[in-house]
Amino acid sequence: MKNACSDIKLFRVRNTWEDIKSQAGAFLIFENAVEVAKKTKQNVYDYKKNCVWNYEEELKNGKI
Repeated sequence: MKNACSDIKLFRVRNTWEDIKSQAGAFLIFENAVEVAKKTKQNVYDYKKNCVWNYEEELKNGKI
């Protein structure tokens, strides 16, 4: 039997993927994760551990 929770793909807001203690939240909706990441100056990671929104890059490119 497959666990329904394993199908949920969350976006996590952290300093780095490995820094679990820095996590500011986990979100189903990407835009919600980005809003928190902007406020906390952190990055957004997908369920595959990929950084999908980088605070420093967005700041450098003038998007924040």
